[in-house]
Amino acid sequence: MTTSNGLTSGYDTGCSGVRRRYGRYLLATLMVVLLGMGLATEEAAAGENTRVVAATAWVGAMAEAAGVEEVRVLAPAELRHPPEYDFAPRDVGFAAEADLLIWAGYEGFMENLFEAANISEDRILRIRTSNVPPLMAEAVETIAAELGTEDQFLQWKRKLDQLAEELLSAADAAGVADTPVAAHFHQRGFAEWLGFEVVAEFGPAEMTPGELASILAAEPELIIDNWHIPHGQPLRGDGRRYTMLINFPGSHGTSSLFDVLRYNAEQLELF
Repeated sequence: MTTSNGLTSGYDTGCSGVRRRYGRYLLATLMVVLLGMGLATEEAAAGENTRVVAATAWVGAMAEAAGVEEVRVLAPAELRHPPEYDFAPRDVGFAAEADLLIWAGYEGFMENLFEAANISEDRILRIRTSNVPPLMAEAVETIAAELGTEDQFLQWKRKLDQLAEELLSAADAAGVADTPVAAHFHQRGFAEWLGFEVVAEFGPAEMTPGELASILAAEPELIIDNWHIPHGQPLRGDGRRYTMLINFPGSHGTSSLFDVLRYNAEQLELF
């Protein structure tokens, strides 16, 4: 705008500049928002559509807890000790087509499968398996971080925390701290988390006569064995209660991590 004296209005020029800068700001903001929406959609799609292959039902259940909708589990759930599975030719095809293969490190067949299917390291995720709730949550969170499904993990974690509180309350009410226990190597962590006094450990190898005598000398009142590879039968006897817990979902009507925790609590007569 030009005034009557021929001078340019500084006010109008300033306003035009402000409008132009504001317009550029809105455009930039819109681009950032659209880009963010695109990335979020892409991330969500990646989490939902990622083809995941799990070595066993245990790591498969952890993947489901992390938010994976469909998981291909290789070792049949009906196997008493799934890590002893020997992969079939069709498993090579499943592995080759997978975006991510999850294992725990002790499934010998997976190492052979990785080689047979020529799987690169960036498509393999190794996690720690445990039925101790805090450690279980760490493993599930690792999977969620890999797949970008942290929101689904947080929803599951809230349910885990609630169940864990119920388990600890039940264990406290049952007075487990006053019960001396001999626990299988693979069940010791869960027993200690509940508050049991673990006075002896056995497994994962067969018990020697010397080990048997040493454990009996500790006078355990409860023997907590591992159903998948039991080694505590020689400890059964008068005055000692014997029970077997599970790790892998699939047996005894279990399918999820929560099912396993509840089943084990029932075997320990907490529920």
